[in-house]
Amino acid sequence: MNNETNRQGRRRAGHLTNAVSTNAWWAWSAPAFLALGLTGVSILLDGGGPVRTAYWSIQHDAFLMLNQVFSYLPFGFWAMVTLLGDASILMLALAVFVLTKPQVWFAILASIPTGALFSVVGKHWASVPRPASVIEPSLFNVIGPLLQHYSLPSGHSVTAFAVAAALLATLAPTPRSQRDWTLVGCVLGFACLIAMSRVAVGAHWPLDLLTGAAGGWLSGLIGAALARRSTWWSWVFAGRGRFALTAVLLVWSSLLWLRPTEFIGTHVVLAATTLCGLVTCLGLWSHRSDQPVIPHLSRSS
Repeated sequence: MNNETNRQGRRRAGHLTNAVSTNAWWAWSAPAFLALGLTGVSILLDGGGPVRTAYWSIQHDAFLMLNQVFSYLPFGFWAMVTLLGDASILMLALAVFVLTKPQVWFAILASIPTGALFSVVGKHWASVPRPASVIEPSLFNVIGPLLQHYSLPSGHSVTAFAVAAALLATLAPTPRSQRDWTLVGCVLGFACLIAMSRVAVGAHWPLDLLTGAAGGWLSGLIGAALARRSTWWSWVFAGRGRFALTAVLLVWSSLLWLRPTEFIGTHVVLAATTLCGLVTCLGLWSHRSDQPVIPHLSRSS
C-alpha cells in the first residue's frame, strides 16, 4: 500500500514538473509577440504602400553602421555563419541528435511548418525591399548574391531561433544548473550570430532579424510541444522507418554539394554537415530492429 502511494505521489510530482517545464520557455513568447506587433505597426505607418518607406527609412543609418562594423571580421567568416542559417544545412548538421536524443531533432523538425508559413506569409504581406533596392550597393558590403526583394522577415533568423527554442525547450526546459545556463548562452549566442550575419552580408534590415527571431522562437516552442506530447517520431527506429530516414539523409547529404560556394570556409561547413549526415545514417543502419526504441527525453529533464 505504501509503495502504491509513493508511486502515485511521484506521478503527481512528475505531472507538476511537466507543467512547469512545458511553460518555462513560453514566458519568452510575450516579448516575441510584442516584437511582431511593433514591426507590424511600423510597416503600416506609411498606409501600407508597396515601398514601405516607413519601415526601412528609420533603419537606413543603423544598417550602414552595423554593416560597416561587421566588416572588421573576414568576409569568409560571415559567409560560413550565414550558411549555417540555411535550414537545409542546420537541420542536417543537427541530425546526429537522432542517435542519442531523438526528441530534440524531431522538435526542430516539427517547428519547420510553422516557421516556413510565417516566413513566406510575412515576406509577401510586408513586401519590404531589401537594402540593395534602397541603397546603392557600392555603399555597403555585399557577401554572396545581391538580393533585392522580400526582406521581412529574415528567413535565416527564423530558422536559427526556431532551432534554438526547440532545442532549449527540450534539453533544458527549466534551466537551473550552471551547465544548463551555459547551454542557454551558447545556443542563443549562436542564434544571434546567425541573425547578425544577415546584416553583415547586406541582405536584411536590422528589424528583419528581430521579427524573424520572434517568429522563429514561437515556431520552435510549438515544435517542442508537439514532440513532447507524443512519440510520433519514434517510427524511425522501428522497421522500415529507419531505412526511410537513412535514404532521405543520404540524398540530402548529396544534394548539398550542388549549391555554389565562394569561400573555402563554406566548403568546410558543407563537409562537416555532410559528415554529420553520414554518421547519422551509419547509426540508423546499425540500429537493430530488436533493440528497444530510444526513449524520448523526460519532460522534467
